[in-house]
Amino acid sequence: MKRKWLLLLTLIMSLMMSMTAFAGVWRTGEAPNQNRWWYDKEDGTYAASGWQWLDGNQDGVAECYYFDGDGWMLTDTTTPDGYQVNGDGAWVSANGVETRAAEVPQTAAGENVLIVYFSRTGTTERAAERIGQLTGGRLVELEAADPYNGSYDATLDRAERELNSNARPAITTAIDQMETYDTVFVGYPIWWGDAPMLIDTFLESYDFTGKTIVPFCTSGSSGISTSIRTIRGLCPNSTVLDGIRVGSISDIEPWLGRIGY
Repeated sequence: MKRKWLLLLTLIMSLMMSMTAFAGVWRTGEAPNQNRWWYDKEDGTYAASGWQWLDGNQDGVAECYYFDGDGWMLTDTTTPDGYQVNGDGAWVSANGVETRAAEVPQTAAGENVLIVYFSRTGTTERAAERIGQLTGGRLVELEAADPYNGSYDATLDRAERELNSNARPAITTAIDQMETYDTVFVGYPIWWGDAPMLIDTFLESYDFTGKTIVPFCTSGSSGISTSIRTIRGLCPNSTVLDGIRVGSISDIEPWLGRIGY
């Protein structure tokens, strides 16, 4: 959004009574902050302390903006968590300005969010629990019928055999009312560059058509990209977000802000 256009938008939005998830108006500060922007949610609060997806012109497309602790939008800089925003304040990547549909599920109460995870050592479990705290989603742990409770080396040997044979290890976890969830976070460690094969078992056990799948993983060094390709191949009729490799629990909250949760 251009500065002059934003000012016009402010005047227009002041006359509107929209009650969408992103209702509000852009405002400029008073001297000496007359050239800085903040976002008035028109409910007595303002955007602050991190990322916010905002559909400022109510066109059904939201852009992502970063606000400091005082509520000022950052522009033309690198944010504290290492992402770029352009001169209009919008998050930009190699693909240009990042956008998403403005009509997203309201996740604060966790009514439509499921967090499914497999964790052998507890690392992925801690990440899942933090996501649950921040989204209010329901937590479900995947458990293998034949548990992975040998040594780490023995576990990796087994994981390699399962990967090479495209195995589908049985799971004992059953999820009731899967059809009621719009968004499913799926968490796992990375073994041999991919998700454990029991994640494939889980994804093939339910119909994910029309759902949003949000992968997250823990790993000492390997990235998440290969597992995302696998998930997209298994769930071609769902929206699979790029996800995150969780290096630190502190990574989770800003990431959720960027993806609209």
